[in-house]
Amino acid sequence: MDSLDQAIYDLVHKSDITPKGIADRLNIPYQSLLNKANPNGTYHKLTLREVHAIQLITGNHALVCAMQVELNLNERKTAPESVLASVLNAGKEHGDVLATIQDAMADGKFTEREKADSAKEIREAIASLNTLLESVMSHGKDLGISTH
Repeated sequence: MDSLDQAIYDLVHKSDITPKGIADRLNIPYQSLLNKANPNGTYHKLTLREVHAIQLITGNHALVCAMQVELNLNERKTAPESVLASVLNAGKEHGDVLATIQDAMADGKFTEREKADSAKEIREAIASLNTLLESVMSHGKDLGISTH
């Protein structure tokens, strides 16, 4: 099952609205929705309009996120960082956010400069999380890590 099939399944089965509720709102038979969201099915798939409607109904944007990752990976000219390197960098960036905000709040005021510095660190942390997401999504099931 690829990430898009998983995202479609999650869109239908892991939203705040039940699959039955989604089917009722789409005005399609419940079993048809289940069949279309089945990652093992080969013939009956959700249409683009159905996926769009389900995302609007549920507020679950798992498929858009999965598509964005897939498109970014296909557009890359170089291989993404290893998962380990990416997770370590994301942790470091998160720490930078906390340190910057802690320093800014030390005197009880948030100046425009401190806000700008904090925003810069937050953007860098978001970018590192996006890199981590790409790293995770680009690797197969075996990460080559021994658990012995």
